[in-house]
Amino acid sequence: MGKNRGASGMDFGIRVGAVVERDGALLLVRHKKPDREPYWVLPGGRLEPGETIPECAEREISEETGLSGSFAGILNVSEFLKEGRHTVDVTARVEVNRDAEAVLGSDPEVAPGSEQTLTELRWVSVDELRGLTLLPDGIKSRLLADAADGWSEAGIYLGDARDV
Repeated sequence: MGKNRGASGMDFGIRVGAVVERDGALLLVRHKKPDREPYWVLPGGRLEPGETIPECAEREISEETGLSGSFAGILNVSEFLKEGRHTVDVTARVEVNRDAEAVLGSDPEVAPGSEQTLTELRWVSVDELRGLTLLPDGIKSRLLADAADGWSEAGIYLGDARDV
């Protein structure tokens, strides 16, 4: 493969999903897209050019849940390769004010007047999580495995290299 990265025809992106925990429950958002069964995900979305991972995690939490949060570290990194799509999933921990109320936000990528893809917002216990369709499957498995420690084992984020 050469250096012409755009020639592959593959949809490539980095998605930052945010783990927000309260009293042993995770905050999840439900998506409903045309021609597809509804599914749950961590609040999050694509990293924008020039945006850092912490900035993306905090922005996505605000857009999708109305909560203001602070980046608290990286929990894990995984990849999704399927059907012409390659997504690097970064799961970050975001801390929010314990008394703040989450409200269902919107997906700014949905055209005005179109049906929103975000349909529900819910705090989900570990037991509930086991029975939900949360995508991608690898992240669901990891969230269940890390539930005992409260999703607190954050990896090291080395920061951005703009200063170099």
